[in-house]
Amino acid sequence: MNIRNVILGGSLACLAGLVALTGCGGDSGSSQKVYTQVDRLARPAVNEVLATVANNRHAVNDQATPSQDGQSGFLKDDIQGFMTGVAGRSQATTDVVKAVLVPDVLAADLSQSGNAAYLGVETGGFTGGKFGGRKLTDDVVDLDLGVIFGNTVSALGLAPDDGKEIATLTTDNVSYTTAPKHFQDGVVSPAVFPYLGPAQ
Repeated sequence: MNIRNVILGGSLACLAGLVALTGCGGDSGSSQKVYTQVDRLARPAVNEVLATVANNRHAVNDQATPSQDGQSGFLKDDIQGFMTGVAGRSQATTDVVKAVLVPDVLAADLSQSGNAAYLGVETGGFTGGKFGGRKLTDDVVDLDLGVIFGNTVSALGLAPDDGKEIATLTTDNVSYTTAPKHFQDGVVSPAVFPYLGPAQ
């Protein structure tokens, strides 16, 4: 028997043992556990800003799946209603925002190399790289607010400037960290968890 077969056999035995252990729960196995999704958050500020609390719109989107976000009655419609009806944005800008923010998932393009960058996939690298995901230093709330209330869409050349920006709403005025001892010059101190200090 060669070493590869030993490793493979050992791995399969470990996997079988793990499966057996996960099946042990103290009950007869006749009852199924049912889990209810009560919240879903991929991009901060998207559902919180664009879906009204009225008519349980937050709850509807929190309990929906990403594949439902683009369907009638879900996040896409909330974006449409908020962008044109509340924020007064143009339909062209609204269409771009829907295309960027629906579905509400954190996208990463594994064929790309380089640094992570929030909305990097959706903006073709405008936010700092094409990989997507997010870096610890990405101020994701400000980026989302810039798309919703700022000129991010027109700056990217994706829609004409509608002149409806609300500059005071493009930031939450909170930086990503108040604990600079944990994060100096873009370098994370791996010895100190949670790295960026307490939530604000």
